[in-house]
Formats: sequence, C-alpha cells, structure tokens
Amino acid sequence: MGSQRLYFTSLLGATGGLLAWGVAALISSAVIQQRIPSTSDFIAALAMGGFIGALTAGFADRLSGDQVAWGPVAAGILIGIVAAAAAVLIQISVVASLANTFPDLARVISWIILGSLVGLGLGLRWIKENRLKAPYGFAGGMLGGAASGLLFTVFGGHGPDVVQALAFVLTGASISLGVALAPILVQHGLLQFISSGDARAQGKFGPYKKEWEIQDGDSYVIGSQAQSMDVTRYRPEIEIYVPDAAIAPRHAVLFAKDGRFYLGRHRDISNTAGQARYLLRVRGRPVSTTAELRHGDDIMQGRTAMRFLARKGSGAAAAV
Repeated sequence: MGSQRLYFTSLLGATGGLLAWGVAALISSAVIQQRIPSTSDFIAALAMGGFIGALTAGFADRLSGDQVAWGPVAAGILIGIVAAAAAVLIQISVVASLANTFPDLARVISWIILGSLVGLGLGLRWIKENRLKAPYGFAGGMLGGAASGLLFTVFGGHGPDVVQALAFVLTGASISLGVALAPILVQHGLLQFISSGDARAQGKFGPYKKEWEIQDGDSYVIGSQAQSMDVTRYRPEIEIYVPDAAIAPRHAVLFAKDGRFYLGRHRDISNTAGQARYLLRVRGRPVSTTAELRHGDDIMQGRTAMRFLARKGSGAAAAV
C-alpha cells in the first residue's frame, strides 16, 4: 500500500502542477499586452498551491474509506494558496535584486522558495497526525523546485512552454512525494479488515479486504460517524470510517509513536457506560484504556473483526 500511496500522491501533485501551468498560460496570454507578465507568475504560484492542496486532501479522505469531505479540501486549498503567496512575497523581496545581475540563479532560487514553502504548508496541515510530513514536504518541495529551476535554466530556450510545463509538473510531484514519503521511511503497520457482522461494513470492505496503513507519528480516529457529518471542519474527525452500528461514532484511536503501535478507546466511550456498550478487544481481551499492538494481533471493534500487521523488523514486530 505504501508504494501505491506514493504513486498516486505524486501523480496528484504532478496533476496540480500541470493545472497550475495551464492557468499561468491562460493568464499570460491575457496580461502580456498590459505589460505585467509577473501577474501570471503570481497567479500560477497561487494556483499550484491551491490545486495541490485540494488534490492531496481529497486523496487522503479517500484513503480513509469514506467520501471526500469538502471542509478539509477547502482547508487544503487555503493552506496551499497562503503558502504560495508567502513564497511570492519572499521572491519579490529577496530574489528581485538578483534578477538583473544573475537571472539564472534568481530563477532557480525562485523555484526553490515556491516549492519548499508550499511543501511546508501542506505538510503542516497534517501536523497533528504526523509531525514528519512538514519537514519532508519542505525538503521535497525544495529539491523539486531546484530541479525545476535548473531544468528551465538549461532548456528554457528550447521550447519554453513545454519546459515550463515540465517544471510545474516536477515541482508539484516532488511536493506531494515529500509529504507522502515522510512516514513511509520509518516504522509502519497495517490495520486489515477481516469480516463484520454488519452488512454495510462487510459489503464496503469485505470484497477486497480493506487495509489502512499507519506510520510512525500517525494518529487516526476510528468510528462510525461519516465524514460528511463534519464537512465544515479543518480536517475529518474520523480518519477510519467503519459503518458498523455496534461501533461508536468516535470509537477508538489508532496511533504510532517511537516505532510502536497502540489502540485505545476514544475519550467519548472511555467511561463505564461506553465500555459496556461498545466492544473493543485486542487479542481477545477487553481494552479499557490503551493496548499496545503486536504483529498478528486480532482486534474486535463492535461486530467488526480486524487484524494488525507490523512491518518486518519494526519495534512492534520485535515485541512478539
């Protein structure tokens, strides 16, 4: 699943970059006669941040097993646009002085600033789930921006439109790749759907044995409350949606820390009444607070059976 996540996230970032280039091309043709070519660059930067923010947020929602929630998507767009605007302001104040003397260097630095700040901003969107995404998004955007700037500098004179399009695609893919790559490089595990006594959950996940990947630093809320019920939130309240009537709206919290994995009751059902009504078992034993997960552990939530699998060699697997 990790390689699939990297592939699709990178593809979405590349798509966002390509859409941004399309916006830049349209704006450029409209403003060139007004002699304000920087306008198209500014709008292209904002478009890149907005498109990548929207696409990556929407893809993250789809990974959780529910429909796309437009609140988090809107937040992704806003964060991407703000980060891109900050990059443009820095470009104006820092890079402008180099443009006349060292135009090629100024171009490379401009791409680096744009890529790194958009990557940082989008990484910060998931700071509560995984603190590694921000620095990796920053690094991915920086490397992609540097490569794009060099690409444009070396080959810009041979088909500038095509080269510019490739530069946008490369930067967008690198930003998304950095954000997605961060947790995959460290310990990770899988929460695997086995079966459910609720026909809705069985029909939704049973045919293809749905898996949710968790990486070091991640924290996911598991519950039966659909994301569509909290579309105005900054991020989905439920990351792992399981349509089981015996699972509470906010049932459990799955998280990873320092290479180890844990499953705990959500605070909404941590009282005596919640524990009596909503079943949560690990290795056949009731969970009253939090239980550490080990490779191969059987988990029962409500009427839904799952299994936890750790990557070979991880801290959780070694604890077996």
